[in-house]
Amino acid sequence: MTLALRYAIRSDVGLLREGNEDSAYAGPHLLAIADGMGGHVAGEVASSVTISALTGLDDEVPADHLLDALAAAVARASGTLHEMSVEDPSLEGMGTTLTALLWSGTTIAICHIGDSRAYLLRDGEFRQITRDHTLVQSLVDDGRLSPAQAATHPQRSLVMRALQSGTEAEPDLFTIEAAAGDRFLLCSDGLSDVVSEETLRETLIRCTDRDQAVGQLIELAIRGGGPDNITCIVADVVDSGANPPTGQVSVVVGAASNGDGRPRTYADSPAGRAHLLTQARPTVTAAEPGPAEEPGARGHHDPGRLAARDRRRCLRGLALHAGPVLRGHRRQAGDHLPRDQRAGAGHEPVQRVPAVRDPAGSRARQ
Repeated sequence: MTLALRYAIRSDVGLLREGNEDSAYAGPHLLAIADGMGGHVAGEVASSVTISALTGLDDEVPADHLLDALAAAVARASGTLHEMSVEDPSLEGMGTTLTALLWSGTTIAICHIGDSRAYLLRDGEFRQITRDHTLVQSLVDDGRLSPAQAATHPQRSLVMRALQSGTEAEPDLFTIEAAAGDRFLLCSDGLSDVVSEETLRETLIRCTDRDQAVGQLIELAIRGGGPDNITCIVADVVDSGANPPTGQVSVVVGAASNGDGRPRTYADSPAGRAHLLTQARPTVTAAEPGPAEEPGARGHHDPGRLAARDRRRCLRGLALHAGPVLRGHRRQAGDHLPRDQRAGAGHEPVQRVPAVRDPAGSRARQ
């Protein structure tokens, strides 16, 4: 049996944010969501640059190289963010979360940093397969908060680890084995903070059509107040022999999409993906993925060991200048660190900046 991914992706600005700082990508071998840190300078730039650094991975990668490939892409993104902040000091502290799944055969490599999430629905059982790098999650792990208390904690969005211009990236990197019938959900906290896990599970079971599922999930978050940008990917693992491809395209949505808010779609070729964010309006061409490789998973970078060890010097990669437009470097609506404190330095208080409603969003499916 040869397995393949079928997916749908959508992003929406929500009801309270001024713009969309989420960026996301879905392709035959790669699924990724980056949530620009709401309220920080140029969060939309950080998420766009990070997605740009990963898109070249959406190709046939040997299973035993998946984790190294993801680690190298994160290093490239970190290097680019650092170089941009050196060139323009006003960008210092810009950051983003990242949750990415890279596929080969039955092996899925996962790269995760921040509080975006990946879930797996298998045989009716729904579980989160990533761990939030947040203050409240650390308190839950220590037994000082219950999950129910964490869900309403006033600092539940305080991220302790992220991909930032002024800090070293320490993502969790690990692999899992996939099976036909698995359904994955990747989402930003604009969905998971508003919609309960039980409702997510029920929606994914009820909505067998992937496009209907992402639309329903976005609608649920909007009904819950839509306080943040909302981005989600629903992906099914299928037997490619029993489910022949019907025109697979790579799609990017959110801040990394076209300036008019429409999602970008790309031919499934290394050249098209490598230049994902450097072309203003590329031609849309449907393409079909080739057969996936056989599995060869291996473990790598235990998350607990990563969290405990001393911070190491981040590798600098090749710079990928995506060139998204900075919206005047103005402060976006949301939570802000005081200007005299360093972003990402620890448990700093935050400042609330009011927002205006802008219902525009973006949507795409395979």
